[in-house]
Amino acid sequence: MEKKIALITGGSTGIGASVAEQLSGAGFLVVICDVNEGLGITLAERLSGHFIYCDVTDLSSVEKAARTCEQQLGTPSFIHLNAGIMSVPTGAPFLAIEDLSVEQYKRIVGVNLDGVFHGLKTFLPKMGKQGGAITITASTAGLGVVPVDPMYTATKYAVIGMARAVAAANEKSNVRINVICPGVTDTQIVPEEYKRPEFNMMPANVIAAEIVDLLMNGSNGEVRVKVAADRPAFEAKIISIN
Repeated sequence: MEKKIALITGGSTGIGASVAEQLSGAGFLVVICDVNEGLGITLAERLSGHFIYCDVTDLSSVEKAARTCEQQLGTPSFIHLNAGIMSVPTGAPFLAIEDLSVEQYKRIVGVNLDGVFHGLKTFLPKMGKQGGAITITASTAGLGVVPVDPMYTATKYAVIGMARAVAAANEKSNVRINVICPGVTDTQIVPEEYKRPEFNMMPANVIAAEIVDLLMNGSNGEVRVKVAADRPAFEAKIISIN
């Protein structure tokens, strides 16, 4: 029996890498898509999976990665659209919105929002016949605020809204679309001020377990929130305005 395929964008590090590890352990063939080739190839080899270079800001790169996966391995049953950044590089001081350059603005929108659009646009038609699930990494920032990074907040609000709308539009299809909103999680993009004890920073494997459950069992349109390792996840109750 052939293994089901799970494809993860932003899969070389952090939450994506942990999801790849857990899916591999559950018997899936994992496909790691990222711009970080070094770490991605190493992880893929360790998990007996595959690495495919993919820049989520570029639709043609996402389409090429999808074709490569389809031709060499098959159509994924599960997609985790996970690639995400903050508006400044790790360790750099955060900037007020008026000091953010246009290039920085376009970069975070390109990864966090365009990357999700490119993933949905590319994979939804391919998965329609066999079915499956697409889980998108948003953030509790999309339900609240991260004052040090307004553009991170803005992109995560947008991702949640887009995912819920696409899920509703595709409710009669064979593909479930849902969202995970992690609280502060131990990844390379977490600002230093959010590593203080009061923020209850979670290990990446805790969020990864929720993502794997969403991929396998989550309902279409579900927005699941996990804020701390010692608290259960819950579904966000968001009022729709029609």
